[in-house]
Amino acid sequence: MNNYVLYGYGESVASNDVRLAFAEKNIPYDYNLVRLESTGDHLKDDYRKLNPKTIVPTLTVNGKPICESIDIMKFIDKEHPDGGKLLFPDDSDKFNELLDYLFLDDKKDLGDTFGTTGGGISVPVLARLLCKRPFFDVLRDYTKHGVKKRKLIFIVVRLLGGPPPGLYKKMMYFLAKHLVYTENYLKHGKEFIYGDKYTAADCLLTVLLHRVYEMRFYDVFDGKMLPNISKYWNTVSTRPSYKEAIIDYETGEWKPELDALYGDGANTYSEILIDNINKILNKEN
Repeated sequence: MNNYVLYGYGESVASNDVRLAFAEKNIPYDYNLVRLESTGDHLKDDYRKLNPKTIVPTLTVNGKPICESIDIMKFIDKEHPDGGKLLFPDDSDKFNELLDYLFLDDKKDLGDTFGTTGGGISVPVLARLLCKRPFFDVLRDYTKHGVKKRKLIFIVVRLLGGPPPGLYKKMMYFLAKHLVYTENYLKHGKEFIYGDKYTAADCLLTVLLHRVYEMRFYDVFDGKMLPNISKYWNTVSTRPSYKEAIIDYETGEWKPELDALYGDGANTYSEILIDNINKILNKEN
C-alpha cells in the first residue's frame, strides 16, 4: 500500500484541485500544512529540497515527491482506477485543451486562461498576508522562489501593499471573458463541464468558481447573467467532496483579510466585473 503525504495550503487553488481529486476518489492521505504568504514556509530550505519550484501542493509517495498538481491528479487516477470517479476519462485533444484552460499553469501570464486568472483575482488578499512580514524578509525569501515569474510579482505586491495600479481592474476584464466563455461552454446542457460525469476538469473548475465566490463576486452566481454557471455551481458546491476538500481545509487566514478589504459586502470591483460581463454578452448578441 502506498504511503501518501500531501503538502498543501488551505486556500491554495492548486492544493484544492488535488484535495478535491482525492476526495472524489475516496483515497486517504496524510496532510502537512505549508503556509504561504503569511510565513513563507514554502520558501524554507526543507520544503525547497522537497519541491524546488517552491509551490504547493507536493505529494510524496513512499517518500518520493510529485510536484505538479495535474501530475498528482493523473497519478492517483492511474493508481486507483476503481476508486471513486475516473477523473481522466480520455486523452482527447478536446479534453486536454479544457484542462489546459482551467489549470493554473505558471508558464502562462496572469489572465491568459481561467486557471491563471484565479491567481490574479487573489492578489489583494495575498498582499495583505505578505504585509504581515517585514519587507526585507519577503525580499530575501522570494528571491529564492523556484518560479521566476513569481519572484518579482510577490516582491512588488509586498512593496506596494496591494496590486500594482491598474492590474486588478485589468483582471476584471480577463475574469469576465473567461466566465462568459465558461457560460457558453456549459450550454451543452450536461451536468458537468465535460459531460454527464465528474472529471478532473470539474475539480479545476469547481476550485476556480470557489475562488470567484471566495473573493466575493457574488453577482456571478445569482443566475441572472450567467445561468449555466449558476446551475453548475449549485451542483458542484453541494457535492460532499466540496466541503471535505475545500471548506474543511480552510486555514482561517483569508477571512479576516477579506473582511478588512470588503466588510460584510461584495468585492469593491464587482460593478466593474459585471459591466465587463455585460459588454461581452452584448457584443456576442
